[in-house]
Amino acid sequence: MNKDFYKMRFDGIQTLRGIAAVMVVLEHIRFLACGAFGVDIFFCISGFMIMFTTHNSTKYFFRKRLLRIVPFYYLMTLGTFGLLLLFPSMFEQTQASLPALIKSLLFIPFDMGGGILQPIMRIGWTVNCEMFFYLLFWIAFHISHKYRGIICCAFLSVCVALGAFMSGGHTWTGESSTASPWLAPLYFYGNPIMLEFALGILCYYIAKGIYTFLLKHPARSPKLRGTTLLLCALLLIVCLIHSTSNINILGYRRVLYWGLPAVLLVLCFFAIGLFLKMPSLSIRLGDISFSLYLIHYYPIMLLDRKVFDFSTLRSQSVIGAVIGTALVILLAYISWYLIEKKFTGWLRKKFCSSY
Repeated sequence: MNKDFYKMRFDGIQTLRGIAAVMVVLEHIRFLACGAFGVDIFFCISGFMIMFTTHNSTKYFFRKRLLRIVPFYYLMTLGTFGLLLLFPSMFEQTQASLPALIKSLLFIPFDMGGGILQPIMRIGWTVNCEMFFYLLFWIAFHISHKYRGIICCAFLSVCVALGAFMSGGHTWTGESSTASPWLAPLYFYGNPIMLEFALGILCYYIAKGIYTFLLKHPARSPKLRGTTLLLCALLLIVCLIHSTSNINILGYRRVLYWGLPAVLLVLCFFAIGLFLKMPSLSIRLGDISFSLYLIHYYPIMLLDRKVFDFSTLRSQSVIGAVIGTALVILLAYISWYLIEKKFTGWLRKKFCSSY
């Protein structure tokens, strides 16, 4: 184990990131619909990693985040807009509107109808949350680098409190309510799920404490401990899968029922990575997780509507689920290699010379 916490590779957490992405894919296979909590894991990991990567330097922070997120998000958003123009019947609520496109590209949530606040690429709502978190974190470390995590947590709490106050408590409880165009961003970014970034920041402090403790008190039988933690983590994931059809996860309940377990999973996989060597395939799955998240929805939806029909559990739908999952992983790998690794890598060299 490296004696410097800040020279670590978090292969365990990268593996968890890949698992979270696959769970979101399974959420959109209708007869399964069991992995929405993958988003909560993503948010916790994001809070953890942002704290870690800014320990030594915050230079080019926002530029790096934009280059990481914007190219592929914009590509998928523009692609969605093109599909809306060509095949409007594919979409139940979303309409091809230039103001909606502009708001989506600027990360400004708007009411799609029925109180649903999302961009035109609906699964892109999580990217909006990420970008707002990065903005708050950027402000926080300009106030104080040392206390950036605490300040950002305070900002997130204030946003959630304001959202609850201005919505009459609807954002806190998860009840649907119609927001004016001016209040829609406040309702959206005041959702309690934003607190899960704060939980990720908490994970960072706890993980650092665990690491320091293990340096002073090396673990006996590390493989046994790692295997035990892995089994516990997998059991927790099974419990979360079971919970998707049995609990109300709207509003603050999501933070309690999925956010707090996400904290445990992040810490478990952090420790697992200290005790066990992670398979290279699981690490690669984590590498492509952003592409997998953004690219999976339309291929899965197309296979559902035109080929396999994922509405019920049948042999045909199971085969379709396997084929669909394999297909989107392949597409995500190609996207990761061409866009995230090659194109974004080129942009980083051009605009972040010290990256």
